[in-house]
This record gives sequence, C-alpha cells and structure tokens, in this order.
Amino acid sequence: MDTVGVRGFRNTHDIAVYRDGEWAERGEVTLTEAASMLNLSPATVLRQIRAGIIPAQQYCMGAPWVIKRGNIEDSHLIERIKSCSKGPPSSDSDQKTLSFNSVARWAS
Repeated sequence: MDTVGVRGFRNTHDIAVYRDGEWAERGEVTLTEAASMLNLSPATVLRQIRAGIIPAQQYCMGAPWVIKRGNIEDSHLIERIKSCSKGPPSSDSDQKTLSFNSVARWAS
C-alpha cells in the first residue's frame, strides 16, 4: 500500500497517525520486543503466533503484529512456549544428534 493508500485508509477508518510510545501506553509490544522478552528469535515468535500459541492480532496484511505485554508475561504462556520450543523427538531411535561444536572442528 503506498503513502496515499495508507493515508486514505487511515482517514476512512478514523485511525490516528502513529506516535512514539503509543504501543507501550496500550500495553502492547512488537514482534521483535516479544522475541527479546521470551529469549527467542522473531521467526520463532512468528511461527508460534501462526500456530495459535502466542495470542496476537494483525489488523490487515502487512501490518505489524500486535501482541499484548500481559500475554507475553503470563507464566502459563511462558511454560507452554518452553514446552513447544524443545522440538519434537525423532521417531528414529538410531538418529544421531548433530553437535555444532564438532561441525566447527571439521570445518577448520
């Protein structure tokens, strides 16, 4: 959406222009801030939003995700995120775990 389109959309829907600090005033955090708070990458947070683990809203395609700070600080959500972040165990008992430290030694 170009500048004229965004301005027109804001005017049509009576949406105020963004000002610094308004997200914090509403108790909201950005995707990057949520990732930092949860000690995860933004990509992981986005995957968990799309999976329905982290509650968030995106009001229109291309808009930033709106995440409530209270949700990110909720102990039940934090435990759920930790349990999901471990990844699924392999169904193959013969599968070996790759140690990235040993890979670095092979490359040198």
